[in-house]
Amino acid sequence: MNCKICNSPVEKIFEKTILQKYATGYHKCSACSFVQTDEVTWLKEAYESAITSLDIGLLWRNNNLVKEVTPIINICFPEAQKMIDYAGGYGAYVRLMRDAGFDFYRQDDYCENIFSKHFDVTDTTIKKFDLVTGFEVLEHFNDPINDIAKIFEYADNAIFSTEIAPKDNKEIENWWYIAQETGQHIAFYSEKSMLLIAAHFNKNYYCKNGNLHIFTAKELNSNQIKYGIKEIKNFKFIFNFIKKKKYKIKRKSLLESDYNYIKNMLNA
Repeated sequence: MNCKICNSPVEKIFEKTILQKYATGYHKCSACSFVQTDEVTWLKEAYESAITSLDIGLLWRNNNLVKEVTPIINICFPEAQKMIDYAGGYGAYVRLMRDAGFDFYRQDDYCENIFSKHFDVTDTTIKKFDLVTGFEVLEHFNDPINDIAKIFEYADNAIFSTEIAPKDNKEIENWWYIAQETGQHIAFYSEKSMLLIAAHFNKNYYCKNGNLHIFTAKELNSNQIKYGIKEIKNFKFIFNFIKKKKYKIKRKSLLESDYNYIKNMLNA
């Protein structure tokens, strides 16, 4: 077995029981420290429900992502107009971002769109967006390079969320993110594997808070990195900086216009 990121040899570091029934080895790359499971045979069973009952943090995560991603978009991608959330689940994030004035659409082949109906990728003729997000997605990929390539078909700039694996093997073995009870997490990334992915797609790589990962063909300037990505405690200082600079973007909520659009469509 070779690494799915860099094709280097891997070493089995521990074993877990997936879905309480499938004994599965976890293997770490000798070169880039990417961790992958044995050959996956249980995915159909794991995805009988697209959102697992263990994902009780879904609503908190979406609210937090709105706060974390907003400055990244406004400061690092101020030119972005049309955006899409890949594997967007119930559509809660898309609805929240549209409420905040971001023209987001949702994509998900496996989960019902509950909160952002009529703003799905199937509802628009747009083929190429300015920015794609994919939150808690990368760890689900059985074929990471090819699966990430599909995401970049939507946009050249991407913001992902996934947890970076601990360096110590024992810590990985006891890591909550393994989530063997659900069987959906099968790929675990190191910082080096992220850099290799960026290089593969000819992107620059930036990381915020250790779990938000930005891939872009753009080379961000020092102010964009400092105020859009790095965590700074002095929020008043950040506010004053943005207020004086081009990064100040006034956005009007799309809530009212979306309501009228849907109402007119239903009455047509």
